[in-house]
Amino acid sequence: MTAIPIHAKRQTKHALTARAGLALVAEGGGQRGVFTAGVLDSWQIARFNPFSILVGTSAGAQNIASYISGQHGYAYSLITDLTRTTEFFNPWRLFSNKHIMDLDWYFAQASNSFYAFDAHQASINSEGRTVRFSTSQSDSFKTTLMDPDKVGWLPALKLSSAIPYLYKSKQFLDGGVSAPLPIAEAYQLGGENIVSIRTTTNTAELLTDRVNKLKPLLCGKNRCPKFLQILDKHSTSYQKTDEFMRSPPKEVSILEVAPERELRTKVLGSSKEDIIADYKHGIKVGQKFLQRYGEQLLAQRISNFSMTG
Repeated sequence: MTAIPIHAKRQTKHALTARAGLALVAEGGGQRGVFTAGVLDSWQIARFNPFSILVGTSAGAQNIASYISGQHGYAYSLITDLTRTTEFFNPWRLFSNKHIMDLDWYFAQASNSFYAFDAHQASINSEGRTVRFSTSQSDSFKTTLMDPDKVGWLPALKLSSAIPYLYKSKQFLDGGVSAPLPIAEAYQLGGENIVSIRTTTNTAELLTDRVNKLKPLLCGKNRCPKFLQILDKHSTSYQKTDEFMRSPPKEVSILEVAPERELRTKVLGSSKEDIIADYKHGIKVGQKFLQRYGEQLLAQRISNFSMTG
């Protein structure tokens, strides 16, 4: 399985009209986002995009962008071909003033090369829809939802993907710090029937345990290292999202689309074989989703259930 020439795989229009109140949320996860890429590519093949609200974080934002632009195979190609290069990720740059994860290089490829993102088509396809990418303010850790039509598609994606300490960004951090799974944000934008694509499980419990163990060791009175503040905010954000999903407002229904097995990919450093395997798994789950729940979504009423088994 090789890189897909994105200019040859473009769907210029979405066949379905956006349904009011129907929202799509995509979690981040770095290279694990290739699972989401598989889900959304299967929906592109079926020309299925009834969502009026689309919100993504980090890798999830990049997948949303690929989906809304109609570039089938685009997110998969970037993950497979670009994120495995030393130009993109090089831990040895820790000892220099350079970015360990070079988003400047990465998005340069997405602006003027074989991997060019079709921002013009994305803007056309997003007409009548609300598309937002989450970022976190670096000082307060508050969530900002970027409108790519106002900020620019690639600049908004870069801000949403700026993982702390791996990419040096002064004003904004990766959206995963404060909105790792922006379901509540989709609700605030008007989402009532919300479809959430996951790349992680049991994250809140694991992070909370680790942060609680580190706090007594590293924090003094009213002071904590910034990296621990970031982890604490990330953990707290996941907890709040889990609480929202367990007890959503009465008018809200949430459908969770998640892997049916443990993903083989990692955030970074995954092999090409593992990336391909998780992409194919995403396609399978996406196809199953349409078979089981597509008509319910078009009828604009879903109940709280998941695709995890």
